[in-house]
Parts: sequence; structure tokens; C-alpha cells
Amino acid sequence: MTHLATIRPRSPRGASHPRTPTTTSALLGTALAFTATACIPDNPAPPPQDHPDTTAAVLAAATTITVPVPDPAPPTPPPVLDRETALVLALMFSCVDRPHALPASRSGYLTEMTYTRRPGFERDRAFYGCSDWHSAVNTTWAMVRLMKERPEFPASPVLREKLETHLSESTMAGELAYLAENPAFERPYGWSWLLLLHAELETWSDPEAAEWADHIDPLADLLAERMADYLGGLEEPVRMGWHPNTAFAISMSLRATAMVRRPTLERTLRSATMRFFGGERECPVDKEPGSSDFLSPCLEEAALMASVMQPDAYVRWLDSHLPPIDSEEFAPLRTSALSDSTRRFRMSMPTGGMPAEFAEALNTLMQASQRAMDSIRQSAVDSLGRSTGGDSVRTGLSRMSMGARSHLIGLSFSRAEAMLRIAAALPAGDPRVARLRELAAQHGRSGFETMFDAGYFGSHWLGSFALKYLVESAKGTVP
Repeated sequence: MTHLATIRPRSPRGASHPRTPTTTSALLGTALAFTATACIPDNPAPPPQDHPDTTAAVLAAATTITVPVPDPAPPTPPPVLDRETALVLALMFSCVDRPHALPASRSGYLTEMTYTRRPGFERDRAFYGCSDWHSAVNTTWAMVRLMKERPEFPASPVLREKLETHLSESTMAGELAYLAENPAFERPYGWSWLLLLHAELETWSDPEAAEWADHIDPLADLLAERMADYLGGLEEPVRMGWHPNTAFAISMSLRATAMVRRPTLERTLRSATMRFFGGERECPVDKEPGSSDFLSPCLEEAALMASVMQPDAYVRWLDSHLPPIDSEEFAPLRTSALSDSTRRFRMSMPTGGMPAEFAEALNTLMQASQRAMDSIRQSAVDSLGRSTGGDSVRTGLSRMSMGARSHLIGLSFSRAEAMLRIAAALPAGDPRVARLRELAAQHGRSGFETMFDAGYFGSHWLGSFALKYLVESAKGTVP
């Protein structure tokens, strides 16, 4: 295995970039303080004032003035999994011991619900932290993968202690019992993360990992069977930019089957991929991203198809699936969603299979509803802001938007990873390769620069997506 600690990115011309330890040190400091930093641009100098006696002379001399043009700055290398970055990610993994929060609303008109946490839940539940089940699973995956990538990592003893507690025989038995009684729980997003976690443990040459893999075996077998049944019966893919996304679930599951053989599941995954996306043309890039997306449906589909198609066929498919990278049509995927202050919630509903006239009428109604929602929302904010001085409203809105913002931060990492996977599947001479890698580095940097901007709403899951991107990025730096 190639360890990321030994890899340094290189420029397209092959010249190595110097290490810039201040970048990762700053990231570590940000994580420790759990605050985000912002760059304030320098104030431009005031324009010179014309003077009646010198204006003519200035204009006459203007034709002889040579303005020096500075050399373009060398491209900033993409983030790497060095020691400091690994420590930042490890700090985020502590959420595995933080139980899920109770539901926010517990009151009704005539009744009031109360909640009692299961006594002794630490003995028969493994994934009770990080705000929700799937985030606890992907954080556990990230702990395992981080130690596989960096065996000498100084925080490994702490991570091992957590894995020993959470992946015990009793906790896995409890998880299996619960999922056996709840067949749709975490379908399909959480299932795919569990399968990948199991595969990482199975392929780790570590005595403790082998024991943990044995504990998780029955649960992985159950979810592999369910995933095959689910996809086999799914008539159309789910193209949302978040948890139900079909392409993401298939892609993650295919990675798991590449590591641990499951022939039946793999056949189903490949068949579903071609059935859902083989005839895909002109993916609606202009619809991306939604205000709370952490996945790019178009890029996820393109990255998935790269793993099941032959190179020549894939190039032709990609030509018809995505617009040219530097075209106006591709612009929504080039720019960070976090820089678009106009981004808002888009009301949408799948219309596949509906009569054309009904689908058109439905879309018209949805657009009208969207305009009404926008107007009501703005009126409410303006009114409440006047009556309360605005501070409490802004605070409330900030809290409400934290979850959505964390998703857009995660979108930076998932876009970057998908672009790298697409680039890796293209011929070396394809001009899109260098451009995709460049864009991936930009999105990756955006993710790291904003990783702590959403507080715990982001820290409980973004570490796993950041690590996923770093692992993929390292593959392209191998000589």
C-alpha cells in the first residue's frame, strides 16, 4: 500500500512544490479552536485626482508607460494527508462517543412525548454517536482508513480504543437485532457505508481488525442481501443530491465488493448501473446544486460509470453526459456552491412516467409555489427583524442554515473526489484530465478552508468525506 505521508503533489510540468507547513498548521489550529478564519482583502488605494495643470501631460505620457505584469502565481498544490491534516481529522472523530441528540420537538396539542435513552446502550449499540447512525458508521470507516494509510499515526492508540469499544461482539449483535427488525432503516446510504467499513476491516492486515471484521460479518451479509434486493426492484434511480442518491450507494457498494468478493451483489450493482445510467444523455447540470446538496448527481453518475465501462465506450458516454468543462453549461460544477449567495431551495418532484401535460402542469405549480415561498420567507424575515432588532432572527436563521451549509461544504469534497475518479478513467492525452484535476484541487481546498464553518453540524461527518477525497487525490500523485 502507498502511504499518503510519503506523497507530495507535483505540478503538471513535474516540478515539485515546496512544503508550506503554515497551511496545515493553521488548519490544525483552526480545528483546535473550532473557529473559522476569514481573509480580508486589502483596501485599494484611492484613485489619483486629476489636476487641471497636469492632465494633458499625463495623457500625453500615457502611451509610453509600461505597466509590469507579474508572473502568474504557481498553482497551489492540492491538500495532502500529512501529519497535521491527519490530526485535524482525528479530532473530528471524537463524535463517535457523543450520543445522538433527542428530537427537537416533543410537544403536541393534547399529548407530550417523552424520551428515555436505552439503558446500557453502549453494550448493544455501536453507531450511537455523530448525530446519526450513518455518520457514526462513516466516521468509524474514517478511523479505520486513516490508520491503514498512516500506521505510524500517533493518535492510533486512541482510535483503536474507540474501535475496540464500538465494534465489540455485543454491540454488533445489538445492531444486527435492530436492523433485522427495521428493514428500511438507513436504506441505501447507511448500508453502503457499512459495507465499505466491513471491507476495510477485512482487507486490513491487523490482528484486531480481523476480530472486528468477524463481529461485523453478519450485519454486512444482511445489508449486502438487502442492497441487492433493493436495487433489483428499483424502477428508476434517485437523483437527489443527498442521502437517497442511487449512484452514490452503488458506487460505494462496488468499492466494497472490489475489496471483499460478493458476486451476487456485484452483478446486481453493475446491472443496475447500466440500466439506470447507460442511456443517460445531457445530465441537467444547470439544476445543481440544491441548497442542501452534499453530492453532485451528474458527477456521481459519471464517476460510477467510469468503474463499469470500457475506456473507449466510457469516453463516448461521457461526451454525451456532461457539457465541455470550460463551457457555460458546466459552470455550476466549476464554482464552489459556497460562493453563490443567491443559492436557494429548489422545489422539485420526479416526473418520470407522467403524461407530458400533467408533468408540465405540475412543474408550473411548483414554480409558482417556489415564488410564493420566497416572498413569504423574505417578508417574515423583514418583519421579524424590525420587531426584534434583527439579532435573534439572524441567530435563529444562522442555526437553521448550519445543516445546509455543512452539506455544501461536503459537496466540495464529493465533487473533488468524483472529478478525480472521472479523470483517472480518461486516456492520458485527454485534455479534460488536467482540467478535472485542477478543478478537484480547487474544490478540495474550498472544503478544507470552510470545514469548521458549520460547527458540529459539519464536524460530525465532514472528516470522512475529506479523507475520502484525500485518498483519491493521492492516487494521482503516484509516479
